[in-house]
Amino acid sequence: MRVRDLVDLLTSESPPLRYSVDEIVKAGQRVQRRRRLGWLTSGVSAVAVLGVAAALAAPSLLGGASPPATVGEDTAAAQALAVPGPPFTFSFAGYRVGELQVADPIIVSTAYQIAPVYADGMTTNDQSVDPDQERSLPDASPQDPTLSAYLTVYRPGAYDPTSLVDTQSVTVAGRPGLEVNSSGGAWAAKRTLAWEYAENAWAVLDSMSSEPSLPSAGDLRELAAGWRPTPPTTAKVPFTMAYLPAGYSLDEVSMHAMTGLNGIAFARNGDYAGLLFSSPAQPTTGLTAPYGGVDGESPAGSFSIYVGPAENSDQRPSPGVTCLGGFCNKWFAGDSINVQVASGGRLSNAEMTKILDGISVGDVHDDSTWTEVDVTVP
Repeated sequence: MRVRDLVDLLTSESPPLRYSVDEIVKAGQRVQRRRRLGWLTSGVSAVAVLGVAAALAAPSLLGGASPPATVGEDTAAAQALAVPGPPFTFSFAGYRVGELQVADPIIVSTAYQIAPVYADGMTTNDQSVDPDQERSLPDASPQDPTLSAYLTVYRPGAYDPTSLVDTQSVTVAGRPGLEVNSSGGAWAAKRTLAWEYAENAWAVLDSMSSEPSLPSAGDLRELAAGWRPTPPTTAKVPFTMAYLPAGYSLDEVSMHAMTGLNGIAFARNGDYAGLLFSSPAQPTTGLTAPYGGVDGESPAGSFSIYVGPAENSDQRPSPGVTCLGGFCNKWFAGDSINVQVASGGRLSNAEMTKILDGISVGDVHDDSTWTEVDVTVP
C-alpha cells in the first residue's frame, strides 16, 4: 500500500511581547519554552510513504478562507446540519463573539481540528520567551490577565464525553453540553465546555485563566453558540516527500505551527508546518484529548516532521544531514529553513536521513504555491 502525503505551513505574525510581574506566570513561560525545546529534540514516532508531487497552485487556506463569522439567527440550524469533511480538511473558520475570538484552525488530524482562542485585554503566551531578554521584576510593566485557551472540534464518534468528571449539564445553541469548572496551579479558573454540535459529534473549549471570571462559564457558552461550519478546505504544505518507512500512516497536519497542543502553545511563534506519522495509526474513537495529550507528549509509535525558520531552532546550520539523540536536521533555502525529523529513537539515523534527503521545500512565504495533503491508496 502506498500513501501519498503533503503538508502545509503558514507563518503568523506575532504581537509584541508583554512582560509579567507575576513570578508564577514568568516561570510558566520559561517552562513552556523549555518544554518546547525538549519536545523538538525528543521527537515522536510514526511513518508513512509519501510520493514526490509538484506543488499545486491553490488559494491560501487562511488568506482565501471565509471572513470571520458573526453570530446570526441561523447558527443553531448550521450546527444541526454540520457534517465534517474528510480527514485533513478544515471545516470551520475563525470568528468572534464579544471580547473572545476563535482563530482559524491550524491543526487537523484524522479525528479533530484545533484552533487557538484569544480574548481582548488578556495575554496569551503562545510565543517562545528567551529568559535572557525578560525584564527583571522591579522593571516589569503591569501584567494583563493571562489566558491559555483552544477549541477542538472532533469528528463524529471521535470524542468520549463520559471522560469528563464533575460535570454540569448545559445547553449550547439548543444542543446538549457538559461544563466543568475548577482551578489549580497558576490558574484561577480552569474551564472545559463540551457540546454536541451534531449527532455523536462533539466540540470542546478548554480555557485556563489567571482571572476567576475572565472568561466566565457564560462567556464560553456564548462563544460555543457562535460556532458554525464552513465548506471543507484541505490542509496544504510547502514541501513534498519522496520516502517514508513502510507501515506508517499520516495522523496529523499542522499549518503555521508544530503538531499537537505544543503547536497551540506556540501558535504565533512563526513555525511553518508539522506532520505526525504513526505505526499503528493513532485511534480515531474514544479520545479524551488531542494526540499527545495536554502535555504535548510524543504519541506512542509516532514520529514527527517539523518545518520552521532557522531562528526557531536551537541547532546551528550545517551541511547535509546532522543527527543527535533521536532526531535529525537538514537546512534549506540558504540555511534559513530548518526541517527536523524527530523519532525519539524509534527510527534509525539512516532512516531519518533518508526521509530528509527525500524532502523538497518550496516557497514557505507563498501558501498559494503549497500542495494539498493528498492521501491515496492505489
